[in-house]
Amino acid sequence: MHTDLHIIASRIQTAWEARRICSLVGRGCRARVVRLGRLASAGRIEPTLALQLAREVEALAFCFLPLPAEDQDDRG
Repeated sequence: MHTDLHIIASRIQTAWEARRICSLVGRGCRARVVRLGRLASAGRIEPTLALQLAREVEALAFCFLPLPAEDQDDRG
């Protein structure tokens, strides 16, 4: 189960690095998956629930496209 969480966290990171998703949202979502892994390892959450929640947060991450870079000139 822990491997599945690692894979999900890695997919989220790869997506923001490739600018497929918003890096702001992606970083938060990845952090949530990592925390779910820690909670599951500590026995504070069932591993199956941790995996379900990680899958949900991965889906959420892919709902947000990246924002334009702040240093781009939008005046045309």
